Amino acid sequence: MSSLLTPNPQVLDCLSLYSIFGRVTGELPIDTHRLDNISEIVAIDFLKIDVQGSELAAFHGGRTHLTNAVAVHTEVCFMPLYKDQPLFGDIDRELRSLGLIPHIFSEIQKAMILPLRFEKDLYATMNHALYTDVVYVRDFTRPDDMSAEQLKHLALIAHYCYQSYDLTVKCVRDLQLRNAVAPDSVNRYLAALAGH
Repeated sequence: MSSLLTPNPQVLDCLSLYSIFGRVTGELPIDTHRLDNISEIVAIDFLKIDVQGSELAAFHGGRTHLTNAVAVHTEVCFMPLYKDQPLFGDIDRELRSLGLIPHIFSEIQKAMILPLRFEKDLYATMNHALYTDVVYVRDFTRPDDMSAEQLKHLALIAHYCYQSYDLTVKCVRDLQLRNAVAPDSVNRYLAALAGH
């Protein structure tokens, strides 16, 4: 739980083991930089981020680059494990404002609510949702808002990173309609998938 934010004991003390996980053992000063101000970054196609509660600050500092990103893989929390931590709704609003929509939710991480605990398995969980990873993609329902290059990059990310073959086919078909790829590209892609 290394974070720029302070742990939130009001929440952590209600969840099995989290008061231990969130115990502050030290503080270090660090320099941070806005994504848009990092000169080595010319453009962002795909961003994978997990910065323990500071995701929204990173998105705010990267709006220019993220305006053209085709995929963002981010952790989101449903409860404030840190004080003043932005939650899923805040992240969702920000990424939607950049033209991205949720595509994949990974397995939701859960916690046991105290005082119930199982002494034989302190790591046992029940139903309370804490956090997960969400993959946001450029809104494929609005293909005219994407360049051919963005569609190509989204197709590659969908295929190779997430096995989202349906999204890949959608992107390739939209590219076909623009004559940006060979007219038989969808059929060739589907045949290649069937051959695996």
